[in-house]
This record gives sequence, C-alpha cells and structure tokens, in this order.
Amino acid sequence: MSYVNIDLETLGERLTKVRKSYGESIDLPNLGQEAFAALLGIPVTLYASCERGEQEPTVEFLIALRHRTKISLDWLLDADPAEATRPRE
Repeated sequence: MSYVNIDLETLGERLTKVRKSYGESIDLPNLGQEAFAALLGIPVTLYASCERGEQEPTVEFLIALRHRTKISLDWLLDADPAEATRPRE
C-alpha cells in the first residue's frame, strides 16, 4: 500500500498523537508503544516502525486503529496541513 498524499514521517507523528491522545482518554497518559500495539492486536515491531516513519501501516493495522480509537483515517492519511490539526472522531 502506498500513501501518495502523506509522507511516512508525518504519518508517524500523527500516530504518536493518536497513541498519546488515546492514552489520555483512557486515563493512561503514559501509554507506551508496546501497550498500544497490544490493544490494537498488532506486533509492537510493526507499530514502532510505523510511528518512527520507517514503514507503512497495513490495512489490518489501520482497521484496528480505527476500531479502537475511532480516529478519522482521513485525518491520519491526509497531507493537507489544514486538515491535520487534530485527530477527529
């Protein structure tokens, strides 16, 4: 899968925002990558690589992220900075 509209570094930054925001929403402000990956049911190596901007997330990853966090995948994957100001439900 290739994201034409967003670079992997930006995607990784947004994944970090999602993880931290989700952690705060469940009263776990220090939610780490390992715990978040476990909540999503994906390998921590996959999650960490995506958050570092080294790898594209799989479709399964994105579906799990959407189901768990209710994050807008449009926001996550849209390169438009005006649209990328905050995660939306």
